[in-house]
Amino acid sequence: MAEQRDEWLGRRRMHLRLRFLQGESTGSYVTRLAARNNRPAQEVLRSMGTGPVPVDPQYTEMYVSRYARERLATLAGYTVAEMQERLIGLRDEFLMPKNAKDDWEWPWDARAGYIVQACSLCAARRGTRSPAWLILPDPWQVCLRHRRWTDNSRSTRHPYIDLGELAEVVRAQQRLNRIRKRLGPAGRWVFADACSILVRSGYLEDPAETKQWGALAAELGEQRVRPLAQFSRLSLLTRDLAWLEVRRLNGVLGSTEYQDWLPRTTHRHGYRFTEPLTVWHRQHRPLRQGIPHLSSGEVPASVDVRRATGHALPSPLAPVEELTCLPWVRMPNSMDRLFL
Repeated sequence: MAEQRDEWLGRRRMHLRLRFLQGESTGSYVTRLAARNNRPAQEVLRSMGTGPVPVDPQYTEMYVSRYARERLATLAGYTVAEMQERLIGLRDEFLMPKNAKDDWEWPWDARAGYIVQACSLCAARRGTRSPAWLILPDPWQVCLRHRRWTDNSRSTRHPYIDLGELAEVVRAQQRLNRIRKRLGPAGRWVFADACSILVRSGYLEDPAETKQWGALAAELGEQRVRPLAQFSRLSLLTRDLAWLEVRRLNGVLGSTEYQDWLPRTTHRHGYRFTEPLTVWHRQHRPLRQGIPHLSSGEVPASVDVRRATGHALPSPLAPVEELTCLPWVRMPNSMDRLFL
């Protein structure tokens, strides 16, 4: 039987507010908020309702009830809307069921996304010296400010990979950022299709066998290094798919442009990409009517995006396996719980 709630708890803001980290998990935020105010996490949770003892946020995400979300917003000194905007795990789709006996839970498997360590320098700029954790749709993050690659490794010896001498990885992330800015939500499904094409092409060679990545693979492990070794190719594929997709969605893709795209792109990436690029090309023919509003995310309710494009609008933590329209759904080197 759950402990009775004390309705007077959690109705006053804690003394010290906490700055948000982009993409932070709810569990990480609650843990940091408690530390910021020099209080145990369990004590803060008791001000949010009733539930199990806290779990280290490096292992899973924390999910809360509507009641606990309201109490947490009050404790943090923000509105519920502000909290939802900054912490994906507090959005309605991730709330606990209304009939749940507890006000929070820490399931072994996060319902969506990967737990990825935040850049420690970014966390320090926001007032925390302890590790902070993000909940992301991919098992890695590139911090362009500090040139660091973090992932869902739990390594204390190598919590991040320094990109100071890996300029191609930095350029790849910059390229992906430009694509997402230009395509809006569609940028995510284009990236997912590029992942699927990469898998199908067989472009998954062992990084330990290449001179460029061999030393890093020997130090960190081949599986951890493989996404970095493939990242530049992945971004280039995404760029080429985006070139066609942005014209298609804006309704300005002509038949000549469409026909010329496949041989040009196949030549650029090599013969092993011929078959998956051909399949993708057939599934992305010019639209009779474009959807120019898609890049801003403001699509009229009357527009059936899936029917028109073959893709659904992505939710914030949707993995590439759910977003791609291609049949090869495994991500290159999926790293879920690889290092636990």
